[in-house]
Amino acid sequence: MSTEFLGVNPILPVKNVTDTAEFFRDKLGFNIDVIWDGNTYGVVRRGNAVIELGAKRPDQVGGDICIIRVDNADSIYEEWKTKDIEFVGDFTERKYGSKDFRIKDNNGNMLIVGHALKNELELVQAGNVA
Repeated sequence: MSTEFLGVNPILPVKNVTDTAEFFRDKLGFNIDVIWDGNTYGVVRRGNAVIELGAKRPDQVGGDICIIRVDNADSIYEEWKTKDIEFVGDFTERKYGSKDFRIKDNNGNMLIVGHALKNELELVQAGNVA
């Protein structure tokens, strides 16, 4: 029997599930899988990236971080840089082996979008961390 992990789905705290799902669809190119439970829960997806949205933790809205791994962050950056999105910091190669950029969703949650550099494992094993 296999014990391989197959993925992870973060649940981001949001003010309004429908508004946030539409932000992910219209600005970031995600599909809306479902919105239910009186607009308190939803799921958006792009490729294998699945993000759940929950409106039942209003005191935590805007404080989460979600890392989205892609095969080509340059391409996603080019796609998103012309959109009305709040970018935070630079799009750069990090000392820990990732090339990434950061944006905030319409609730203030941080999304870090990046791909691994060829020497990522070597850099991490050498003690290079964020």
